[in-house]
Amino acid sequence: MNDYDVIIVGGGPCGLLSSLLLARYGVTSLVIERHPDISIHPKAMGIMRRTGEIYRQLGLYDRMRAADVSAHGDYDLTVWSKGLSGQILGRTPIVEGAEVYTPCVRFHCPQPHTEAVIARLVNEHQCATLWHYREVTSTEETADGVTVTCVDRATDVEYTVTGRYLIASDGARSPIRERLGIAVDGPGDMGHFINTYFRANYGARLAQRKALLYNALGEDFMEFFVTVNGQDLWLMHHFLEDGESVGEYSESRMVELIKRASGMPDTPVEVISMQPWVMSPKIALAWRKGRHFLVGDSAARLSPSGGLGMNTGLQAVHNLAWKLAAVVKGDAPEALLDSYEAERVDAAKFSSENSNRNFMEIYSIVECALRGDWDRAKEQIGQSRRAGGMLGQDLGVAYTSGAFVDDGTPAPSLADPLNDYTPSGRPGGRAPHLWLTEGKSTLDLFGQGFVLLTGPDGAGWQAALDDSNWPLKGMLSTELHVVDHPDFMTQYGVQSDGAVLVRPDGYVAARVQTLERNGVRELLQSVAKIA
Repeated sequence: MNDYDVIIVGGGPCGLLSSLLLARYGVTSLVIERHPDISIHPKAMGIMRRTGEIYRQLGLYDRMRAADVSAHGDYDLTVWSKGLSGQILGRTPIVEGAEVYTPCVRFHCPQPHTEAVIARLVNEHQCATLWHYREVTSTEETADGVTVTCVDRATDVEYTVTGRYLIASDGARSPIRERLGIAVDGPGDMGHFINTYFRANYGARLAQRKALLYNALGEDFMEFFVTVNGQDLWLMHHFLEDGESVGEYSESRMVELIKRASGMPDTPVEVISMQPWVMSPKIALAWRKGRHFLVGDSAARLSPSGGLGMNTGLQAVHNLAWKLAAVVKGDAPEALLDSYEAERVDAAKFSSENSNRNFMEIYSIVECALRGDWDRAKEQIGQSRRAGGMLGQDLGVAYTSGAFVDDGTPAPSLADPLNDYTPSGRPGGRAPHLWLTEGKSTLDLFGQGFVLLTGPDGAGWQAALDDSNWPLKGMLSTELHVVDHPDFMTQYGVQSDGAVLVRPDGYVAARVQTLERNGVRELLQSVAKIA
């Protein structure tokens, strides 16, 4: 007998969400985190709409949005200016207008708040255990599980625990990935930075240019500021020139750089913490090896341009958790776990490509500023691809192979896959949102077992679900929901008695156009290929 069903190494957002999702399915997990507590450094902050949908499914959406500075007043996504408080060169607005597609908005949530909210629920759940300040020194796969050795960093006491599976959420330099011999692929180092978290009362001076991100440029400097609370808490990303090292930058030197770039030299600056980081996008060439699974930065480290990294990791965890739970509980074959890599690697590559293109756009504008070509800089800012709202990146990520059955229909044709999105019930894609009654969305139906959505004439499907031969049992059991919405048949692509089978993660597993002409048999054949 193993001590836990799943051992999770790394207690950042992806590790914590893994534990919480598994706990909701009744799967026990242990999270082992090497630091003494949650992070105080607000690294990842941008929350995409799709991630908001996951939070909504867990009942966390409002709690996460409580820390959203952009919910209070009119904010742009980005302001470009000569220095933080100097001449404005251009703005990139926060583009919403997505209410017809999702009940969630993009928002700004500092990582410490994200971790605190999820960690509290993990600590409260009887199926989840969280250990801080313990470092994993080895993992060994056995015939029926994984043995993990860790050391209490305060007492040097060594512990050995066992689990059926292991999730490695141990960061971009993942020791577990290294020990497994899994290589990574990427464009290489794109820049070394120091990320400084500091306090300075800039809010009043910037009241007429509220933004989440500020790109402060000069002909001999570039600094990137991020607001944390819109008033006195900020991050500044400072780029290191070739040959420079982190050790050359003391707190006092960073204060000088902040004051210079802000254009507010008389405003006191207090450094709270400093962290070096390397912009080096890399994607692991394998996301599963035996009983080990990679998530978060250990699986895919993205450029921060666009705020896609943590979102990509959280969405991958959402994909993996229900599959692990189904296998642990004996409701699905081991082969289902292979679909995690098959589905999420290409999704990560799509996000990484967009992040890298965002960075190259930013770099091109910075180059114009550094050579004093301000007119060209303004022109490029006005053409920013990030001004389009990123709906395709957010809601349109679809899988080409995995735990679904392709019905042979073509994917929607999009002129701009980053920004354009067409709702579709095509298998392999996210099931579209439709408002039902009393503020409830179709998305609120998903999260536990499978869900069979049907049109107004599809009540006859219930007989198939009640039949003892229906294959989805236990955790994967299926509920039928007749959707009385005028757009259901158009958006989901079925007739009035057709049906769409949706997985616990809200992705479409199979689609049958009509109950007639052997519709039940067609659906049964599809289910047999999935789980």
